[in-house]
Amino acid sequence: MFIVMSMDNAPPHEFSQIIFGVIAGFAFFFCNLAGVRLTADTLSEEKRNGTLGLLFLTNLRGLDVVLGKMSACSVQAVFGLMAIAPVMMVPLLMGGVDPAEVGRMVGVLFAALFMSLSVGMACSALFKSSKAAIGVTALLILLLIFGAPIFGIVLAEYSVISRSHSELIAGFSTGAMFPLAFSGGFAAAVFYQSLAMTLGVGVTALGFAVWRAPRAWQDREAKPNAIVKLRPANAISHRTKLLNDNPAFWLGVRRRWRPLLVWAALFAGFMLWLWGLLENGRWWLGEEEYLWTLWFTFTGFKIWIVSAVCDRFREDRQEGALELLLATPLNFSDFSFGQARRLLWQFGLPLGLVLVTVPFMMFDSAVDTWPYYFVGLAILVADIWAMHFVGMRLSLTSRKPSFSGSGVALRILFLPWIIFLGVVFLIVAIGQLLSPRAPDWFNQEFVLGLWFFVCLGNNFFWGIRAMNDLKANFRQVAARAAGA
Repeated sequence: MFIVMSMDNAPPHEFSQIIFGVIAGFAFFFCNLAGVRLTADTLSEEKRNGTLGLLFLTNLRGLDVVLGKMSACSVQAVFGLMAIAPVMMVPLLMGGVDPAEVGRMVGVLFAALFMSLSVGMACSALFKSSKAAIGVTALLILLLIFGAPIFGIVLAEYSVISRSHSELIAGFSTGAMFPLAFSGGFAAAVFYQSLAMTLGVGVTALGFAVWRAPRAWQDREAKPNAIVKLRPANAISHRTKLLNDNPAFWLGVRRRWRPLLVWAALFAGFMLWLWGLLENGRWWLGEEEYLWTLWFTFTGFKIWIVSAVCDRFREDRQEGALELLLATPLNFSDFSFGQARRLLWQFGLPLGLVLVTVPFMMFDSAVDTWPYYFVGLAILVADIWAMHFVGMRLSLTSRKPSFSGSGVALRILFLPWIIFLGVVFLIVAIGQLLSPRAPDWFNQEFVLGLWFFVCLGNNFFWGIRAMNDLKANFRQVAARAAGA
């Protein structure tokens, strides 16, 4: 309410600058997201289906295939950006926004869109798995946007380079051009340096995709030592026992390096947290540090689990192996129990280590902060339970299996925030109409309780709905997904 009132009292030129910044910010975010959503799984999907080689039996070249796939997948993003460009002229007509500023921002958005789509095509040509292609695309775009500025800030903080050199290094990122496009912070040299970097990355990535595409459809030659090498007898017996216990779990633990990645990520996060602690000169921890540490750690685990719960049926649908699973006598309870064991195998020990530290944090904090710990732990358990069933269902029912994880995250992780903020804003708006003074019951305990019940209600709604649907119609849903 305060923000709205301040905007109402603001002069028209300041109001137009706010509108222009919000529109440009959202557009820049979605332009960088376009490669992840639209092109990161184009060529890799053709490789999984075995149809990429058929394209090269014709007179098509790598350039034709890459540009054709990129054009077909990105036409909606280009049209959407073309529709946003006239809207950005409205703040210009209101005053307070320079015409050159609008022109620079339109160029920045189209350059970011081209770079994102090109990086997605390059990763799609390099990887066969949709999960790997989408994940590497997102990681590369984040590094291109934030890598150089963070590197320059760290070097300047330790007096390795000067501030001017730090700004020069930041110009080698694809994200520096966005804040510099505004007239208030425009620096021509660094802006055009960042713009040239963005276009250069896009052209390089597109060239790599064109070079890689004709070679990507061929399967790699099997290594002789991988064929000749025999597993030890104890490893074979262990795998046989897993197969006899639960075939779904046996299929899920073939990639034995997955728990190592979780341990590596947990160790990297701990080292980053320890570095930040020492940089601030803190040799002791307080209640806020404990709560923020747990919140970031639990959020990281939830995001990773969101992707893991969709792996089984997503991979089988993409590789065309779902029909083989339906030919077995396995039912929903077998797959559900196997996936639960697989999640415990991958995340159980790292997450258990984090949970062991929670009692120490609680006893080192004031008693009035304990409800935050209990609420966080309860929501963690409820989120994992709901993601388990919702992930299985969406990996079978999603039109694009590669984006089933984003559907789980939207329902379980993001939707509670939308509901919670909507309820809070509604209560505040009604309270402002009835009385300018906030009621006594609207305090931290009420907000925490509201958040707890919103999360639990949301989890029970989606989790029970998915569980009952799979229990009653698992074979029908899986058969429909296999025939899609």
